[in-house]
Amino acid sequence: MTERTFRMVFGSALLAALYFDLHYIIIGLIALSLFKGMTSWRIAGLAMRLHPESAGSRPEAAAVTAKIDFEAERALSLMTALTLILSCVLFSAQLWFLPWFVGFAFFGAGLSGICPMVLGLRWIGLK
Repeated sequence: MTERTFRMVFGSALLAALYFDLHYIIIGLIALSLFKGMTSWRIAGLAMRLHPESAGSRPEAAAVTAKIDFEAERALSLMTALTLILSCVLFSAQLWFLPWFVGFAFFGAGLSGICPMVLGLRWIGLK
């Protein structure tokens, strides 16, 4: 599983949970996003380790000079968890559109392979 596939699955699961009003799935996705952000473990990387036949297809990381020694993927996960906590748990009546936007953004990033938020975080100096 690549990051692209993970984003598509995460976005699909979030959109399905929002549509069918499954709050426990949303809480699970928040917990998954927090876990991914707090630890530097990537779910896609862990899935690739479980399937040894796909280990050869793992892309090599390019050498990037970063101003801030923090990964953009981890920052994206933490920002996603914070956004979902604020919009689904705390202010669900006022910010009802925000989790839908996050779900469609993740699904679109999974389909296209380009995540504008990660590009923006790398532009400001994260690695």
